[in-house]
Amino acid sequence: MKRKWVFSVGVALLGLTILCGSAFAAGTVRWKGQSCFGIASPLGQHTIVLWKKFVEEMSGGRMKITLHDAGEIVPPTKIYDAVKDGLLDFGLNTPAWQKGKYPAGDLFYTLPAGILEFNDLILWLYGGGGKELEQQMYGDELVVFPLGLTPPEEIWSKRPIKTLADIKGLKIRAAGLSMDLWEKLGASVVLLPGGEVLPSLQRGLIDATEMLEASYDYTLGLHEVCKYRFGPPVHMSNNIFQLLIKTKSWKALPPDLKAIVEKAAMAATFQGYADFWQSTIEFNKKIEAYGTITTKLPKEEQAKARALGFQILNEKSRKDPYFKKVWESQKAFIAKYKPYYDLTKFD
Repeated sequence: MKRKWVFSVGVALLGLTILCGSAFAAGTVRWKGQSCFGIASPLGQHTIVLWKKFVEEMSGGRMKITLHDAGEIVPPTKIYDAVKDGLLDFGLNTPAWQKGKYPAGDLFYTLPAGILEFNDLILWLYGGGGKELEQQMYGDELVVFPLGLTPPEEIWSKRPIKTLADIKGLKIRAAGLSMDLWEKLGASVVLLPGGEVLPSLQRGLIDATEMLEASYDYTLGLHEVCKYRFGPPVHMSNNIFQLLIKTKSWKALPPDLKAIVEKAAMAATFQGYADFWQSTIEFNKKIEAYGTITTKLPKEEQAKARALGFQILNEKSRKDPYFKKVWESQKAFIAKYKPYYDLTKFD
């Protein structure tokens, strides 16, 4: 009798385990998304791949993330459309691809000529209302969080660039507000996904390119085609990318998972930035050892670029009300932040 009772209890417990297991499985949130950059590249590893790792760890397995490589489902330039239209639950994106639809998007990505450097832009985004303005720009179309931050980049060229006058006549690959800067300097500007840059340089379709930073640029092979690179990045400072999330997928999450998705994006941004710098330092040595000629624009040339940057921002503010709203927010933040920052920094 006792043996029969134990058997019955065992069967009942087994059934309960199966039922509970099914319930837990049914409660697992599964998201599908894509990166706009190669996930094996330094950029992919230090942004969206790191975010995926953090979300799955922090959720204790309650969220499972399927991450597709750049171009696997949609072209890198179509991440925004794929998320908005519901083809993807999320995607790593750069606002530069939506320059036509959202002119103000460039202001959340980077600004020309060091007008907002890393400290300025990241503090404005997280503490000065920038993140909220970015979400307001998209409205209910999708949910957006900053995700991914790169060290400053350089410009690669097949011919030496010693002054801004040397830019005239160049065919250059660019993105974001830097497109406007290069055009004002007399260059012909082309917008290309990262995967098309090297072939375009090899075939002579472009003469120069801005890309990312040393590790990504070296992995891409830019040093094999371009003999020269120069800085500082007068076209832009850092790159801050976006995690775009389908509104329906976001609303379906319980509050704790929403918090995990958001905080994982913040954690991946800052941890990824630190990791990025380590690989940037390592690959910069490889670029120098390869024999690439590196130069730096004189201070007076940098000042000219900054003046052009302000001119571009003010011109765009007159054309687009939301661009003006965001730019005014950034200027107000700088006015409050800069006096103390200047007091505490070493000259």
